[in-house]
Amino acid sequence: MSLESYFSGKGAPKYLQALADCMKTIGSPEFNAAFLAVIESVIKADQCMIFSYRDVRPECYLSYTRRHKKTATNLAQKYLREGFRDDPLRPIIHEVRITGETRIINFSEIRALMPRDYFDTFFGSRGIGDKISIISSGKSETLVLSFYRFEENGDFVVSDDALRLPFWEVISQMAQLHFSDPDSMELKNPLNSLSAREKDICEAMLNGLTSDAIAWRLDISANTVKTYRQRAYAKLGINSKTALFALCKNP
Repeated sequence: MSLESYFSGKGAPKYLQALADCMKTIGSPEFNAAFLAVIESVIKADQCMIFSYRDVRPECYLSYTRRHKKTATNLAQKYLREGFRDDPLRPIIHEVRITGETRIINFSEIRALMPRDYFDTFFGSRGIGDKISIISSGKSETLVLSFYRFEENGDFVVSDDALRLPFWEVISQMAQLHFSDPDSMELKNPLNSLSAREKDICEAMLNGLTSDAIAWRLDISANTVKTYRQRAYAKLGINSKTALFALCKNP
């Protein structure tokens, strides 16, 4: 569905309510879930990632996928470790950091610029068919918001710029407002996309606790810890403790 059809139809009130709810969560750990609800209500993205480019090596602020059993596992981990070096968006990110102009980049614009290995690793072998990237720069953050569609769900509909540009400007500015506080690390925690229990267990793992120790601390069984851990991994698009550390504690 195009943005034109959405905003002129029955979906408009739902979007406006989701947008209002999201704006209320800016500056709180609930922002990630509310932000994803806005995205889901309009563009139906299968996967969403937000990376900060304050430094040469990016940092992940949000990672979420809807493909729980066939998820593009460890996509963020691979990108954060080395993949970002071959990202064709890097020159555009540098330009946006200088100009402050928000850029919207469709997958078709950069496909030919991707090294074969990069495309195979992050798209071809992962079943990803389309992507939209929004690059914006604020006083303290340069953010890349990327939204993905799996091949079986078709490409994103590209709407007219008169509606597409202000829509993505609003989306990117909400992210800028939320993540712009350089002293609030809690707001930049990718685990904020998880449920409270899933987040508790992942944070305990990051602090070095074993499954048995987590079960004792939370007064639940070890099997329950495993279930919540698997759910968290599925949502984050990872499949190991190593990937969890790469996502949340980059070198």
